[in-house]
Amino acid sequence: MYNSILFKRIFMPVAAGILSVASLFAQEQIHIQAPYRLIAHRGGVVEGKNMENSIAALDEAIRRGYSGVEIDVRQSKDGVLYLYHNRTFARDYDSDKSGSEMSWAEISALRPLKDGGKPPVRLEDYCRYAQGKVNELMIDIKERRPSPDFYRKLEDVLKETGFMETSWFFGHGDYFRGKGKISMFLSEKDSVFATYGDKTKDYYFLFAWTEHLTGQTLKWCKDNGIEIMACANLPFAGKPEADNIPNAGRNIRWLKDWGITVFQIDSEYDIFFREK
Repeated sequence: MYNSILFKRIFMPVAAGILSVASLFAQEQIHIQAPYRLIAHRGGVVEGKNMENSIAALDEAIRRGYSGVEIDVRQSKDGVLYLYHNRTFARDYDSDKSGSEMSWAEISALRPLKDGGKPPVRLEDYCRYAQGKVNELMIDIKERRPSPDFYRKLEDVLKETGFMETSWFFGHGDYFRGKGKISMFLSEKDSVFATYGDKTKDYYFLFAWTEHLTGQTLKWCKDNGIEIMACANLPFAGKPEADNIPNAGRNIRWLKDWGITVFQIDSEYDIFFREK
């Protein structure tokens, strides 16, 4: 009996401490190598354990040394900007309604389907938490027809939290032309350049999947001073092909040889950017 009590009081806490230190040491091994600036897709590091656009996902991106995160911005029925990818909440919560049908009070009371999950986060709360912890945001505007009020509120939050000048805008971002950089796709680059000429580099960045970029396109961007954000995301539906990661690695290494330093990725691909 005495030995059992002694084990519980002395040896178990010591063992727990050793495991805790070992766990912390293991966590500290992942860090992104300079000069690469990684933008974490879906609001941070998800990897099946964290909810998209969550503080937990953001925390893990911060811990690994990501430069920024991509967030999906929507608006509630009563005008609150919040983060969530899908139009309806059916995938992750006990409601199949869309945010535009619900007040913020209703959205913040949603019950997650996954243990440990939390309701969606307000844009303002997320940005305030991210201040001083990441350098840049990629704003994916998910509203089909954003109202002037939506844009004003978004701009106010970004200005108040210091992200206005370091934000990339994806989707309906024309409101921010000249205030931050707006995405253009490969199919748009010629028409955009024909319209804006030398100003293209000030207004736009090229967003393209790693496998779609060519040497000709990279040279065109370099010659015209246009920044590239290369994208490596997992498939939207179904499991990735068996050779997905090796193929992505080859594309990423090729782009790194070209001097590309900004990548928007799902965290499964950050193995190609880690410090050794």
